[in-house]
Formats: sequence, C-alpha cells, structure tokens
Amino acid sequence: MIKVKYEKFPIALAGCRTTEYALECCEYNFVIMSDQNLHELLHVNDILAEIHSIRTKPDLYEIALSLQNIQVINDPSWTLATLKQDITAIMLKALSLYARNRTVDALLCANRSRETVNSNTQTASLWLKCAAYYYLEGVIAKNGSRPMPTHMLSQLRSMNESEGEGIAIASTCLGLERANRSSASRCMEASMELNNSVAKTHFNEIVARKARFLFQSGMYADCYFYLGYIARNAAVMLMSDQKALKNYTFMLNIAMDLNTDPSFIIKFSNGLIDSCNALLVR
Repeated sequence: MIKVKYEKFPIALAGCRTTEYALECCEYNFVIMSDQNLHELLHVNDILAEIHSIRTKPDLYEIALSLQNIQVINDPSWTLATLKQDITAIMLKALSLYARNRTVDALLCANRSRETVNSNTQTASLWLKCAAYYYLEGVIAKNGSRPMPTHMLSQLRSMNESEGEGIAIASTCLGLERANRSSASRCMEASMELNNSVAKTHFNEIVARKARFLFQSGMYADCYFYLGYIARNAAVMLMSDQKALKNYTFMLNIAMDLNTDPSFIIKFSNGLIDSCNALLVR
C-alpha cells in the first residue's frame, strides 16, 4: 500500500524498524524525497505507518540522525542511495554535534534548576528533569546512536561502564527508582492529556499506542521514562509562554512526577552539571 500510494517518489524505511530495538507497538517510519510538504499517518490493518517528506536538496546535518540506518525501498534515480552515502560520510560529525548541543542544553537547564530552587521548587524540579533527558540524549549520541524515545532505556543499558556515573545521576534526577505500575499509571493519564492539549497532531495516536503497550507489557520503567520524555517535550513548547506554562503546572507536576525537595534538587543539579562538563570534554 505504501509503495503504491507513493510509487512516484523515492522512498525508504527509517526509524527504529531498521534497528534491533523495535517493539510490536512501533510505527513504521517512511521517508520520501519530495519538495512537497507531505506528512501523514496511515493505518494498515493494525499497523501504523508514518510518512515524512525530505527536500530534494536537504541540509544533511539537519536530517542525518533521523536517517541513520535507512533501508531504501524505491529509488529509480538512485537519489536516496546517493543521499545515504552522503549521510554515512558525515554521520560521526552529525552525532558529535548533536551530542554537544544536547549536553549544552542539559547544562543550561541544570543551571536554571539550581538558580530557581529557592524561589520555586516545582519549576526547579521541572528544569532538572529536562536537563536529565537532554543529558541522556547527549550520552546516547556520543556513543554513536540516534536517541529513540521509546527505546532510550534499552540504549542506555547497552552503554559501556565509563558512562555509568552520569547515567546513574540522570536516572536519579528522573526518579526512575519510583517507576512501578502505580506511578506509570498516574503519569500516563496526565502525560496523554498534556500531549493532546499542547501537541495537537496525529503523533498523539502514536504516543498513546506506545505508552499503553509498555504499560500493558509490564515495562513500567520504560513507560515511566517515555511518558516523562513526552511531557518534557510539551514543557519545552510551553516555556516561551509563562502564562501557558503556569496553566499546565498541575498537569506537568503529575506527568513528570516532580520531586520538589530543595536539597535533592540542589544536590543533583550540581551532580548533573559535573556530568555535563565531563561529557563535553570527552
């Protein structure tokens, strides 16, 4: 069906379905080369297929990570094959730049957390959780892979021991030790509502499908992590509008399971800052 509908375009499979991490709930991500802005979600029986378009003359560094490990399906003019070669040639640099940018984001958020803890512990806790997610994205990219939100804990579990201390600090910032059926259930309702209110795209269906699968499969830590990641993305979208952010305070508190203990925030914002600085010099 996908190939028939988009047979006039070069098309390739991307995303986690090209890796060993894919789960039953994961959608199939297809990229097509077109200067039209094409983006839709298709239902094929019980399978979701998400279609994205990329320009015929794309910015390689902008798209490199999303096209890591692509599998070409239809490419009569060899345009995607050539693009794949070009991306492979710059992938290490693209991953390095992404890792640095995410680590800098983490550092900024951790500093913001430390600066605001005395005036607003809830906001400080929100900044700390954002910092932890950014840091873990940076670690995964630093180790040669594109972070995949549903599978980030699996990716982190495969990291070498040299990353262990920073990962442990970030995991504590996220409260992963509290991940269980009860906490994941609480986070799910709030995170779904938050995402539906803020994102307002067909991506919401993908989020719901994945979260429910992780929960029903008893993968509570992965579910808790994923829901927090989705809530983090919503929080980032809201941060430019303090009034809107304030309106969603209660929902963010539940969705991200915020820890508002000042001593905890200070201790782990400092620890995460040290981890970020260490990652930046490696």
